[in-house]
Amino acid sequence: MSSLRTLASSALIGAVLLPLAAGSPAGAVAGPGATDTALSFAVKIEVGDTLRACSGALLNRWWVVTAKACFDDGAGVVAGRPTQRTTATIGRLDLTTSAGAVRTIDKVVPHPDRNVVLARLSQEAPGIAVATVGQTAPVAGEQLVAAGFGRTADTWVPRQLHTGQFTVDDVTSGTFQVSGTGGAAICRGDAGGPILRSVGGGYELVGLHHSATGAGCLAETATENRAVETRLDDISAWLTATVRVPNALRMSVTDTRVGVLRGDYGTQVKEGGLSTLWTQLLTDARQIEVADDRIGVLTRGGVAYAKEGATTATFVNEYSGVQQMAVSGNRVGVLTDAGEALAKEGGLSTAWVPQYTDVKQIEVTDTRVGVLTRSGVLLVKEGTLRTNWIQQYTGVKQFALFGDRIGVVTESGAAMVKAGGLGAAWVPQLASGAEAVVLRDDRVGVLTSERVALVKEGALTTTFVTEHTDVRDLDVSGDRVGVVRYDGEALVKSGGLSTLWTTVW
Repeated sequence: MSSLRTLASSALIGAVLLPLAAGSPAGAVAGPGATDTALSFAVKIEVGDTLRACSGALLNRWWVVTAKACFDDGAGVVAGRPTQRTTATIGRLDLTTSAGAVRTIDKVVPHPDRNVVLARLSQEAPGIAVATVGQTAPVAGEQLVAAGFGRTADTWVPRQLHTGQFTVDDVTSGTFQVSGTGGAAICRGDAGGPILRSVGGGYELVGLHHSATGAGCLAETATENRAVETRLDDISAWLTATVRVPNALRMSVTDTRVGVLRGDYGTQVKEGGLSTLWTQLLTDARQIEVADDRIGVLTRGGVAYAKEGATTATFVNEYSGVQQMAVSGNRVGVLTDAGEALAKEGGLSTAWVPQYTDVKQIEVTDTRVGVLTRSGVLLVKEGTLRTNWIQQYTGVKQFALFGDRIGVVTESGAAMVKAGGLGAAWVPQLASGAEAVVLRDDRVGVLTSERVALVKEGALTTTFVTEHTDVRDLDVSGDRVGVVRYDGEALVKSGGLSTLWTTVW
C-alpha cells in the first residue's frame, strides 16, 4: 500500500515528502484545467521566494483558508505575521491572465488541532466569488470535486487551476479519505486546496487537501490513488468567528471632527468630543475625507459627494467615474478613472477646472493643488486653479499637502517634507521604510512599511514619536492623531502626542 504524504510544494526538487505542502516545486490536481468561474474563489499561495506553493479558498474578501502545513517552517505555526513573505493570487483560474487580485498575507490564525489555517489579506479582494462552507459531513460514496494549483500528470508548475472527480471512501472525526476517478490525483502544491460538493450549479466547500499518495502526479511512482482531506463542516463556527471583516478601514480627522470608513463600507462622522454620537453618512463607500466644515465621500461605484456645514447637511453629487477625491475648506479635487485631475473652488456647485492628465493622485488646499503623475512626477501649483505647475520631485509614490508644507514618499521609501514657498529646500524625515506621509497644521505623520505610525509636531527637524504599531491608516490634525489598526480598531487621541488613545469605533 502506498503511504500518504503531505502536499505542500517547495523548490526542493529532491524532497521525498509528499506532504501536500512541503516538498518540491509546486503542483496541481492532476485533472482538466478549470474554466468554471464559480471556482474563482480558488487561491494560489506562494510562500517566500519559491520556498513553497499551496492552494486555498477565499472565504470572504479579507480571509483565505488553507492548510496549516503551508506556513510550517518546522517549528509549528504561530498566530500572527507569517515568517516568510507570502502572496495569494485570487480569482484567477488562469495564472497567465490579470484577472482577480494578488495580495500579501499579513496574518495567520492556525486551528488548534487541525491542519487548517486562516490567512488574512493585507488588502481586501472585493468583487470575487467566495466559498460557502458546507454544514454537513461528507458520506461514503459521495462524489466530490477537488481543485488546486499544484503539479499535474505532465506539468511541474502549471499556470492554471485544475479539477478532478473523487469518491469519498471513509469519514472520521476531523478527516475523510477519497479516491480519484478517471485519473484524477491530488499532487504537491495542492495542499490546502478545496474539495467541493456540487450544489445547485455551484459548490460547497467540504474540506481541504491534507495528504495524498501522489499516484498519477508527475515524477511520482505510487500506484494507489488515495488522499486524506481535512473536514471543515464541524469547525464552521470557528471559521465564522475568525474571518471577521475589520471594524474600520480608513480614518480622517480634524480638531473637531472624526470621519470613519467602516469595514462594511459605510461612512460616519462625529463632531465635538471623542465620545459624541456618530452621524451616519453614505453606504457602499471607499473613501471619506473631513476638512474644516466639509465632508467628502467617494462611493465604490466612483461617485464623489461633498457636503458643507452641519454633519447632517445634504450631500452634493460632485462627479462620477472617480477613483480618488480630495477636499479642503474651499476646494474639491477629483481624479477620474481615466487619470484626469480636476478641481473646483468656492461653492460645491461651481464649475470644474481641468488640472492635469495621466495622474494617479490629487491633493488640494485652499491655495494649492498637487498632482502625482503615473510616471512618479510631483507637480504643485499655488494661487488660482489656472496658474502654472512647478515640478517638485521625481520618483514619488505618494504625497501630501497642507498650508505651506509639502510631503513626499519616494519610490525608495524615503520621506521628505518642505515648508515655505514651492522652491524651498526639502528636509529629510525618514531615510527608508516609509509608506505614506500625512500633514496637518504643524504636524507630520509617517506610516512605515512595518505598519508603525510616527508623528512629530513643530519644526521639521524635531524627533518623531512612535504613536502606534500594526497600523493600517494614519491621519493627523493640529490637536489629534487618528489610526486604524489592521484588526480594524479605530483610535484617536487629542492633545499632546503622548496622551492616551480613545477607541472611537
